[in-house]
Amino acid sequence: MEIEEAKRRARSGPLLLFARRAFGILMTFLSTVTIARLVAPREFGLANMAVVIFAFAQMFREFGLTNAVLRKGHISEDEMSFLFWFNAAMTLVIAGIVASCAIPISHFYNEAVVADVVYLSVISFVLSGLSLQHRALMARDLRFAEIAMIDSAALLAQFLVSLVLALLWHNVWAIVWGTVAQSVTTSLLNVWRSKWRPGRPKRIDGLRDLLSFGANSSIFSICMFFADNGALIMIGHFLGAAPLGQYSRAQALYKLPNTNLVQPIVQTVMPLMTRLRPYPEEYRKVYLDLVMKLCTFLFPISVALTFGAIPLVHSLLGVQWHQASLCFMALAPSLAAYAIGYSAGDLFITQNRSAEFRTLGIIEGAVRVSSIAVGVQFGLIPAAIAFTVSNSVMALWKVRQSGRVGPVTAMDQFNAALPAVPLALGATVSCLIVVTISSVYQFDDAYLAIAYLAFGAVGALAGGMLSARSRAALRAVLAIFGIDRLFKKLMKGQAIQ
Repeated sequence: MEIEEAKRRARSGPLLLFARRAFGILMTFLSTVTIARLVAPREFGLANMAVVIFAFAQMFREFGLTNAVLRKGHISEDEMSFLFWFNAAMTLVIAGIVASCAIPISHFYNEAVVADVVYLSVISFVLSGLSLQHRALMARDLRFAEIAMIDSAALLAQFLVSLVLALLWHNVWAIVWGTVAQSVTTSLLNVWRSKWRPGRPKRIDGLRDLLSFGANSSIFSICMFFADNGALIMIGHFLGAAPLGQYSRAQALYKLPNTNLVQPIVQTVMPLMTRLRPYPEEYRKVYLDLVMKLCTFLFPISVALTFGAIPLVHSLLGVQWHQASLCFMALAPSLAAYAIGYSAGDLFITQNRSAEFRTLGIIEGAVRVSSIAVGVQFGLIPAAIAFTVSNSVMALWKVRQSGRVGPVTAMDQFNAALPAVPLALGATVSCLIVVTISSVYQFDDAYLAIAYLAFGAVGALAGGMLSARSRAALRAVLAIFGIDRLFKKLMKGQAIQ
């Protein structure tokens, strides 16, 4: 693919993925206001006890070789086929290991039903593993329209299956079978739409280099798994299923901005950066533009969700999820840290710095897990606070380390984040106004949640008008949705006045 064609697809990609994410938000909202009211928090906790195990197992089935191969500018047919057969073999082996450990896993959580949940979830694990290569190749070729279509169909299948079974059973199986339906739909469509079929397996050149990169990438992924899911594991073990259900719902809401705003942008940039590595200035420009957009999105969102967490969760889930609302309020500030540190790993991958990548993961995982281990001893909310504090500290450190080598320095990344600061300040002032008003007048939770989000958005836009760089950042973000022309008209009208 020519560089200009890759740039064109990368520019149009976020809008397509945002459309898919918008559908995902709709499905999540419908699921939240329906299934969460039909299924008790404890049942969500039981489902998450198995989800964490399979999330961990997923990192071993491809041994980091997907990143190892896809970081390259050119991939041969033999390399793609080797990767497929390696993934397939590892998927089947690991699936067997996890299934054999189902009963010990249930004993760990002191919940016998978890063993049956693990047995059924093996289906999802195997199917997704066998279609992993097909999905990766579509992403590498920037075929975002097809990826969006596949994801949307799978989410719809999950919601419909879970809703029907929640109405019938009101238990954990509604959640588990919904996940199976999503995996079956995704896997079949990935294989069908990719139009790629593997050749016979055979040894490839440069295998040692691939395995070395893959091993380092796997170590990083394992450490990040424990860093991201350590709270789930420890809460489930020390505090039980009900607190885990509360925390899992808070974490699901916390992940929505990352899943629906960050990933659509990041997914389009990584394949482009692999092609721009021979052109340092182009490479640097693309990455810093990514950091600026992420911060412009997430800085004000982090503020608005922190203020509005409690009424938002109460209005969506009900007052029985009050502990989840407190957890969500504690988690929301770390979205700002994700904004600047989330994509730093792309610098290590695209610059072939796998050893540094591995060391980064080990240190970050140790710091975040130990912090959560301390926090959970004091209860559910302290565990969430420990997650946010450790995540924020490590995000800043990750930026510093990623900028030590290559065309993108740490100072470049911090400078790229600065235009988002006025937006965050504007959102903060607006939310404080809502706090003042709500202390005098009593509002329903739904109205109060809307007020925080609406005032936060207006305040962010007002703050964004304060400097030329902030206005440029807003235009760049609006351009993703194709409405930057409207912004230019507004600014022109303001200048005339």
